[in-house]
Amino acid sequence: MLRVSKWDKYIFLKNNEEVERHLPKTINFSSQEELWDFVKEHHTVVIKPRSGNKGKSIFKITALESDEIEIHYLNRKRKFSNKDSAFAYLQKAKAPKHYIAQSYIPLANIQGYPFDIRVVVQRPINANEWVVTGKVAKLAGNGFFVTNTALSRGSLLPIAEAIKASNIHTSDENSEKLISELERITLLAVKSLEELNPGHRIYGFDIGIDSDGYIWIIEANVYPALSHFSKLQDKTMYHKIRKMLGGNRGKIRKIKKLRRRKK
Repeated sequence: MLRVSKWDKYIFLKNNEEVERHLPKTINFSSQEELWDFVKEHHTVVIKPRSGNKGKSIFKITALESDEIEIHYLNRKRKFSNKDSAFAYLQKAKAPKHYIAQSYIPLANIQGYPFDIRVVVQRPINANEWVVTGKVAKLAGNGFFVTNTALSRGSLLPIAEAIKASNIHTSDENSEKLISELERITLLAVKSLEELNPGHRIYGFDIGIDSDGYIWIIEANVYPALSHFSKLQDKTMYHKIRKMLGGNRGKIRKIKKLRRRKK
């Protein structure tokens, strides 16, 4: 089983200068002081476990006026009068031990609901070139900033439909170019991860787009969930992903089993 932390993947990704431009600033903090310095620098940050969590245990931290701190967890927000009380809350919630922090990306939204794009990239058996086999927009549920649909009771949309309905400033023609650029950056990013495990043949990327149409690589998943694509009315992408995995049901079950072990 391939075990790679979010921090390890970030280090590999930032080795490519072009890919690095699409990464949120990230730190592997080890003290309260490092975290608050990062919050001071970026105003709003997201902290998350270094290992997979299926969207759970992710906190958004915002510095307010008069040293107040706001913490957004799931669909709830709480304000704290100072950093010590805010950090005590995080510790009570079993964070931030073994956490990383990222500068917050204000995702594009549809009527106030943020969304990102899950992109599945695969390498065929006995081939060197990676190909995009699936992409779908994940829309967060009411009050959530994370887009994990099972956690936030959000919804799934075709990517072109999501971009058209969103607050991204783009025309239909530029929307097509944006999708093409999103695929190009994702394929560039996966090349940076090849050294992690030369034999690995599938990655799932969570790609954010801000309202200006800038593309951000939020996260790379070694064992991506396939359920997003199985839930779509059009199962074309789901069948394509399965076929490139070898058409082997056991291989799909193995991915699901490995994901459960990482929880």
